[in-house]
Amino acid sequence: MEHHQRSGIGNATILHYMLSWFRMPRNFEMTVWTSQIQQAMAIKYAVEHWRRSMPRGMGTLYWQINDCWPVASWSSIDSFGRWKALHYAAKHFFAPLLVSGLEDTAKGTVEIWVNSDKLEQVPVTVKWTVMKVSGEIIDSGTIGSSVGPMSAKKVRTLTLGRLVESKGAENLLVRLGLMHKGHEVSSNLVLFARPKQMELKDPSITCSITRRGDGFAAVLNAKHPALWAWLELKGLDARLSDNFVHLMPGKPVTIQINPSNQIPVSELKRRIRVRSLFNTF
Repeated sequence: MEHHQRSGIGNATILHYMLSWFRMPRNFEMTVWTSQIQQAMAIKYAVEHWRRSMPRGMGTLYWQINDCWPVASWSSIDSFGRWKALHYAAKHFFAPLLVSGLEDTAKGTVEIWVNSDKLEQVPVTVKWTVMKVSGEIIDSGTIGSSVGPMSAKKVRTLTLGRLVESKGAENLLVRLGLMHKGHEVSSNLVLFARPKQMELKDPSITCSITRRGDGFAAVLNAKHPALWAWLELKGLDARLSDNFVHLMPGKPVTIQINPSNQIPVSELKRRIRVRSLFNTF
């Protein structure tokens, strides 16, 4: 592993920043998964910042897309062609219509921004929900707006200082959803504390699988918020429509699974594993 690690400070740097943001993973396997989540979160935070700076910045490239051999590296696709957490995140933070939040923990505020890479004015609706880590909703609201062609717009600043003070920064989540033509085209999650400080509940994720098209539909539900929930298919390669998703109570998420080889539903159910940040420590 160290021979394949082409950065002399690579493994130590990964662990240093991981422990700054996340709890110590319970084993080597969970260290690998948590490092992927850490990378996805870091690049997402950076790209969203640069997208909000439009037109000063009109595009972002991250290093790197793929690898030529098995390695812990900067890539978002591994040497087998499998998507890592960053590549799934990139589908969202590079989306033509994007909602993002910029938190200020000291002030207890969240700036809500909408980005559009469309060439025309786009009417949108932003929905925001403040909840406890248990999933209990504390506050919510809806904002109607429109965003111009190839631009970024701050649509509102949420003032949540009293909630942060009374509930605790580590106990709050803010979910953002961007609606366009009746569909949620982008969503995001804002935290006031680093994940390692949050007392996450066991999300009790359930997964129901049915055949759909050339593959399968996996419907995920959670009793409590599940951060960065991911599917793993032991010994099976497949294309997933999404992964490392935030599950909220009452908001099921459907992930399309297209295995590289045709298998029965019973075989997929035997191989699939569903976990989230809660399971890493």
